[in-house]
Amino acid sequence: MTLVGRAPEAGTVARRPAWPLLLAHLAALAVVVAGVGAQIFRPLAPDLGPAPDGTTFFTPAFLGRVEAYRAPLRAVALASLLIGLAAPASAALTPWGRRMVNRVVERIGLQRPARAATIVALGVVVLADLCRLPLSFWAGFVHEGAWGFRTQDLAGWARDWLVGRGTSWLAVALLVAGGVTLVRRLPRAWPPVAGLAATGLTVLLALASPLVMEPLWFRLAPLPEGPLRAEVETVLARAGDPVNTILVADASRRTTKENAYVSGLRGTRRVVLYDTLIASRSPDEVGVIVAHELGHDRHGDLLRGVLLGGAGTVTLAYALAALLRVRVRFGRQAGQADPRVLPAVLLVVALLHVTSLPVANLVSRDAEAAADLASLQYTEDVQAYITMHYALAEANLGDPWPPRWAHLLWRTHPTAVERLEMGRRYALFGPGLGVSDSLFLTDQSATVPAEEKGVRPR
Repeated sequence: MTLVGRAPEAGTVARRPAWPLLLAHLAALAVVVAGVGAQIFRPLAPDLGPAPDGTTFFTPAFLGRVEAYRAPLRAVALASLLIGLAAPASAALTPWGRRMVNRVVERIGLQRPARAATIVALGVVVLADLCRLPLSFWAGFVHEGAWGFRTQDLAGWARDWLVGRGTSWLAVALLVAGGVTLVRRLPRAWPPVAGLAATGLTVLLALASPLVMEPLWFRLAPLPEGPLRAEVETVLARAGDPVNTILVADASRRTTKENAYVSGLRGTRRVVLYDTLIASRSPDEVGVIVAHELGHDRHGDLLRGVLLGGAGTVTLAYALAALLRVRVRFGRQAGQADPRVLPAVLLVVALLHVTSLPVANLVSRDAEAAADLASLQYTEDVQAYITMHYALAEANLGDPWPPRWAHLLWRTHPTAVERLEMGRRYALFGPGLGVSDSLFLTDQSATVPAEEKGVRPR
């Protein structure tokens, strides 16, 4: 006799099928493999070996001026990094920090873990930002103004700080609330689900950022018709790139520095030029910058970055799951979703972020070097490339020869010395690209005309 709809016996629990969890783990593994593979199998510029020192291309006077400007900023950046570690460490490891966290959680109630965890996380993050505010003000307002780079008033600077920090606080609140909810509802499956969800959000952000985030910072307008537009269209034709959205950002209301960037995926892709750049440089020099950004687009660097970020978030989710489960096993917290553990989680995230910076920056520098090579190939104009990078070093006081520790922690682009060395040695990468061999002499002092050797201080 067959019994239909028989209930489980008392004391037994209906087991859920294991295959959905297995699929989630496999999907998470696929994201990690894709993120790592996208960096391993990517276009790279030839390795030029150790770069020459700064005096090869720049005068000692200019290098001294750069150091006077950059050294205080490095000190501020290092202090800011330490504050970012000290805030969660104080809340997680000191008796008074733990007491404060316990009071907040008790007032909200353990029965509301997502809300309590969000308030705790915001408290730590906002405290860190407020502690860094004097440093940010000095570096971004006082120091930049003293060196003639800042063009905005105090109200404009404060607005930018609030917008930047406010969007960061909103992101923290959403991620923590969503993460704790996932941990509660999917105690076994939350690591792959959280990692995959974060990856999906990163893709959506990359798609929507040009439409949602960029308007918070810039007023954008199409590049107008004229000699510059004609040069850009020539570069586009040489690159065979379908990107036809070239915009100009009103950066001059904030700074005199010159820059450009590429953003968006698929239908939202665009190249954005600072108005300070197009106002100061000739069309062929701006063409080099556009070609560099097109190199990023052709190499799929933004998508590669999204995939690498997805791999990082998936790995982080599994690392946090291991940490939380160990703490639960040894009685250090009531459960995985215990909101009192948020400071420890934030500390682990901050430590992993800092320790991963050298690797992330190396990946970024490789992508930038490949885009530099693409700019030479798309323009076939080494002299414009060399002139442009001298001009950028002068306009931005970019550090052509930073200390090794600063290079590892923060340098996302090749130095000006490395970029100029690439221009000097471009003939080695392909003599059929229309580059004159006469520009590449054994004597490095002959790379550019003698009167252009070294960037002239203002």
